[in-house]
Amino acid sequence: MSLTTLKDDLLQEFREERIMINDQIEILDPLATAMRKPAAQRLLSSSTLIISEFSCYVITLAGIAFVGLMHQIYPFSLLNNIFYNSEYRNKVGAPNLVYLILGIYGIAAISVILVFIIGRLAREMRLKNDILHMAGKDIKTIVGQHLERKAMLDTIEQRHMLGLSGISLPEKGRAVEVPSTPFKAASINAPLIDIRNPGFG
Repeated sequence: MSLTTLKDDLLQEFREERIMINDQIEILDPLATAMRKPAAQRLLSSSTLIISEFSCYVITLAGIAFVGLMHQIYPFSLLNNIFYNSEYRNKVGAPNLVYLILGIYGIAAISVILVFIIGRLAREMRLKNDILHMAGKDIKTIVGQHLERKAMLDTIEQRHMLGLSGISLPEKGRAVEVPSTPFKAASINAPLIDIRNPGFG
């Protein structure tokens, strides 16, 4: 079983923490830079999405009203007049007029639904942009904290010359026995005990 001192364990933990902080900074710093966006550009993008979303909702409401009042709006009102005119209905055919009217109403209804879907997509994009902005700020804060911690570790290393100390952990499988301070003092200061030779009494 390998025995290490507290100093060796703390030094190893110190080195591992430095490696972890450097790795996290390398990963998070480019990500924070990529997600960072100027305030004016972000405001313009958010305003554009809000206007687009509001416009789509207004167009959707207008489209619903248009579908409901289509039979009174020119030139779609002509279809209503043709349908209720027996002469034109007999010439064209009642089923054909019905299919034509249903097709026009169907195209208008599909257009209204598509505009509403575009409005919802604009809303989702706006919310995701807000989430990305918040994530970018949080990542920037984390990177700043890591940089402060890295600077603190560099200061500690320079103060105690850890990089030049030459201290290394013992090899695995090799036991290290470190005498305690009281044992060292007792070993050095203890007087020698004379052992009498039994041959000479």
